[in-house]
This record gives sequence, C-alpha cells and structure tokens, in this order.
Amino acid sequence: MNTDMENTEAEASEAGTDGVVEPMINLEANLSIQNVVKLYDQVKKAYAAYDAIELDASHVASVDTAALQLFVALKKDAAKQQKKVDFFQPSERFIESARLLDLLDILEITYV
Repeated sequence: MNTDMENTEAEASEAGTDGVVEPMINLEANLSIQNVVKLYDQVKKAYAAYDAIELDASHVASVDTAALQLFVALKKDAAKQQKKVDFFQPSERFIESARLLDLLDILEITYV
C-alpha cells in the first residue's frame, strides 16, 4: 500500500541533487540566443520555487537582445505576480548593453 508520505518521499528521492533549485542564478559570460532556452529553464524553475530570485550578472561579457528580451519579460511578469527579480552586480558590459537598448529602468538596474 502506498501512502501519501511514501509518495512524497519517492518524488523527493527521484528529484535527487539535480532537482535542487536555488534562488540565485549565475549567468554565463556569453548570453546569446544559443543559450536562452537553457537560461529560460533555469529561471522558470527558480521563479516557480521562490518569490524572489537574483540573477548574478557579474561575469557577463556579452549579452544579445534575445537574452535581454527574456529578462524584460521576466521583470514584467514578476511585477504582475508580486514576485521580485534582481540583477546582482551586473557587469559593465551587461549595463552597457541594457543602456543601449534603453532597458535600464525596465530591468531596474542602477549604475554610477
């Protein structure tokens, strides 16, 4: 006989360490359309598990419009869902790319 507790334990063990979702996502150095799908999956899992997530943009060396479009959509949806999405220490390149597309306000990125 399978109880609810056994089902929960079985699901947890099936998830294993690969199923661990953290509220901080380390962004890759090159954010391009080629890795947006992978990034979207990471963000989607963290977004579902937490009310607030951080995207570590400190190592970003290049970012294209596909990745920035994902971030804009994420920020807009977060506002609707009363969730919080922040960029942690965005690199100069990340800031410059967002600035060139006039996205600093939308992404809530401030710089000095």
